[in-house]
Amino acid sequence: MAIIRKLGLLLAAASVLSLGLVARTEAAACKYNSGLAFRFGGHCARYISADTLTSGGKPKPVPSLPKGAFKVVGDSGVAAQHISLVTPTRMLIIDKAEANPPKLPDGTSAYNVEYDLVKNEYRVLEVQTNTFCSGGGFLPNGTMISAGGAELRRSRAFHTESGFQSLRMWQPCEDKSCGWLESPADPAWQMTGNRWYVSITTLPSGELFVLGGSNESLAVNRLATNNPTWEIFPKPAGIKAADYKPTFMQFMVDALPNNLYPNVYSLPDGNVYIFANRKSMIFNVERNEVIKRLPDIPGGPRSYPLTGSHVLLPLDPAKNYAHEVLVCGGSEAQLQHAKALQSCGRINLNDVDPQWEMDEMPTPRLMGDAIILADGKVMMLNGCKTGYAGFRHGNDPVFTPVIYDPAAPLGSRFTEWVPSNIARMYHSVAMLLPDGSVFVAGSNENSEDVPFPTEYRIENFTPPYLTTDLARPEIVSKVPEKVTYAQKVQVTIDVKDTSKYEPEVTFMLGHKGFVTHSTHMSQRMTKLVSTQGKMEGTSITYEVEMPPNANLMPPGPHYIHALNNGVPSIAVHLILN
Repeated sequence: MAIIRKLGLLLAAASVLSLGLVARTEAAACKYNSGLAFRFGGHCARYISADTLTSGGKPKPVPSLPKGAFKVVGDSGVAAQHISLVTPTRMLIIDKAEANPPKLPDGTSAYNVEYDLVKNEYRVLEVQTNTFCSGGGFLPNGTMISAGGAELRRSRAFHTESGFQSLRMWQPCEDKSCGWLESPADPAWQMTGNRWYVSITTLPSGELFVLGGSNESLAVNRLATNNPTWEIFPKPAGIKAADYKPTFMQFMVDALPNNLYPNVYSLPDGNVYIFANRKSMIFNVERNEVIKRLPDIPGGPRSYPLTGSHVLLPLDPAKNYAHEVLVCGGSEAQLQHAKALQSCGRINLNDVDPQWEMDEMPTPRLMGDAIILADGKVMMLNGCKTGYAGFRHGNDPVFTPVIYDPAAPLGSRFTEWVPSNIARMYHSVAMLLPDGSVFVAGSNENSEDVPFPTEYRIENFTPPYLTTDLARPEIVSKVPEKVTYAQKVQVTIDVKDTSKYEPEVTFMLGHKGFVTHSTHMSQRMTKLVSTQGKMEGTSITYEVEMPPNANLMPPGPHYIHALNNGVPSIAVHLILN
C-alpha cells in the first residue's frame, strides 16, 4: 500500500492523474469511469482523478454520491420544449400550441407556464401566437425576447395566431404579475420574415443576432423553404420597422439541409462563430463579412434533425480566455434506425489555424443537452441512440449522463454518472440552476400511444459536488445588482469550516441563455480574476473583477458562484452591462 501511495504522489507531482488505484475488470468502466486506464495485476485499473487533490496536493472534499442523483420534484403542466430562467426562482416553460392538462380561463389548453422553482408549481400563461420551435435571448436589462414559431392553429382544445414572424417580450417579476407582451399586427413586433427553428444570440453590443430558420413547418429544410438571412433586434434606429430588410448569408445555403437552429457564439475580437450541419465559420456582423471558413467537423451532420450537442467551453483568464467549442453526437442519417454518432469534436478558435480534435463519448447520443456545471465541467444528458429528431423518430433512449472534464487529457475526459429512469428524447431540456443543481424536463413524442409518451415530470439532478463532506460556501456580502465590465467588487464568503480542508476559492460567472432542441442559445461561463483580502474566522473577503469587456461575456443577466474546493455556493444574480 505504501508503494502505491508513493506512486500516486509521484504522478500528482508530474501533473498526471493521481492518488490511488482501483481495480476494474470491465473494459467500459476502465475507459470511462474516471479516466486514464491501464493494466495492473491482471486487471483493468484506473488512476483516480487529480480532482481529488488541491493544487498543493492536499485532499479535496469527498462526495457521498460520487455519481450524483436524480429526483422527481414536480410537474411541468405543458410539454417542456423550450425553457428560460427569467429570475433566480422562475423558469419559463414554453410548448407549442397543443392539448395539455392545464387550462386557460376560456377552457382551452395552456401551452406556456411560469414554473416556481421553490414551490415546484406552475402558473399558466396566456400567449397570442404559436411558440412552436421558437428561439430566445436576453436584452441587457434582463428582458427576455422569444421570437419565431409556427402556424396559426384552431381546434376545440386550443387556438393560436401564427407565430412565424412574432416577437414576444417577457419582463421578469417575482410576484406573478408579469405576462407575455405581444402585438402581432405591429411591424415593430415582427421579424422580417418567417423563422421556424431560428437561433438568437446576444451580441457584445447588447443587440440580438437573429439567424436562419425556415419559412414553414417541415421535417427537414430545403432550398425552397430556407430563410438564409440574419437580422438584428431591436431594429436599427432611424429605419421604419416596415422598411427594415434582412441580410443574406451564403453560409446558411451551403449548410443545407441540416441548417436549422445553428449554433452561434460571440468571440473575443467581436466576431461570432457560427456552426450548422458540419460546417462552421467566423463572421463579422457589423461588416457582414466572412472572416474565415473553418474545416468541416469529421463524421456525420450535427444539426437538426440530426441533432448533436454544442457548448462553448468555460473561459479562463489564465488561458487568455481561449474560446473552445465542443460538438458531440448527432446522427448518421435521417432514418428511423440510423445510428447516433459517438464522436465529439473540439476546436480552439484562438489558434491561428483552428482544427478539430476528435474524441469519443462512452455511448452514441442524439438530441442530447450539454450544460456547463458550476465547477466548469460539462454535463451531457438526455437523448437517444437511434433515429433522428422529430415526433416518434427517436429510439433507444440514453438514460445515463456523462461528465466532460475540459482540463483532462484527451481520451480520459468522460465519466459516466448515475442514470435516470425517465426517457428524455425529442423536445427535452436541461439547465443549471442557481443552487448548482440541474433542472431536467421534457420529452414530447406528441402522442400517448407510443413507447415513450409526452413526459411532464420534472427532475432535479444533484451533482456530486453538492454531496461532499464540506459545507457549501455562502456569499454573505451584498453583491451589486448591476455591475459594469472590469469593475472590481468586494465579495465576502463564509466557507463554514477550515478544520478539514484548507480554503481554495474561485469565482465563476455564467449566463443561462435560452434552451430548446439541444440548442443552448448564448450559454457561456467564465472564471473570474479574484484576489484574497482579509480573513476573519471562516469569512474571507475577495476583490473579484468582472470580465474586461462585452466580447467575453455579452451584457444581460448573469449568475456568480463562489466555489470552495470545487463546492459551489448558491449563485447570486446580477445584471452585467
